[in-house]
Amino acid sequence: MTVRQAARWRELVEKRAHHVPLQHLLGTADFCGCVIHVNQDVLIPRPETELLAEAAWQFSGKWPAPAVLDYGTGSGCIAIAIAKNCPQVEITAVDISSDALNTARANAAKNEVSAQISFFSGNGFAALPDGKKFHLIVSNPPYIPTSEIETLQPEIRDHDPRAALDGGPDGLAGFRAIAAEAKDWLLPGGTLMLEVGDGQAAAVAELFQPFGAIEILPDLNNVQRIVVATMADP
Repeated sequence: MTVRQAARWRELVEKRAHHVPLQHLLGTADFCGCVIHVNQDVLIPRPETELLAEAAWQFSGKWPAPAVLDYGTGSGCIAIAIAKNCPQVEITAVDISSDALNTARANAAKNEVSAQISFFSGNGFAALPDGKKFHLIVSNPPYIPTSEIETLQPEIRDHDPRAALDGGPDGLAGFRAIAAEAKDWLLPGGTLMLEVGDGQAAAVAELFQPFGAIEILPDLNNVQRIVVATMADP
């Protein structure tokens, strides 16, 4: 090991000791076999979100030309994983953070799926082109109650963007925003897939009850993690 390498190693160890996430030190995270660049502008992908992405690409594979909306794309990890595993998909990805979208675009290019994903900057559905409809809306919205954020591990509290964590007083603000408008953007028989926090599944399912059939899927720790709401055919 050279002197320069040793100094760099000591620097990384010191930063990790001060709770800088390993993914930020490496600059990347693995997500569904894709290499995702991460930084302070995007949420570090979580293992449980891989289950959401997998459910999304399995659903999308049932359609000859599926149109998918990734609502709050962040690093782009969900959209990229769907695109890699469902080559016929057309994905629209939206995020309120232009900095996050810059990272997502770079990640799409790195994973060679840019042609399958269109990125839009803005506040949720308001950023989308008029008349656009989707077979699937997938989202991992912020769902941590505001009062709980200060209790999180420093790696999350101090390094993930607050806007990607803070779900309002009860953690459900993002889900309410989606529920208020999603019907207007879904095709008949279209589906929503939403990652939820521990203990939130029943409350989120209630918000989406008017959409039709509701299913709740567990994660690998048997926590109710994904709420699936499917629109009834007309």
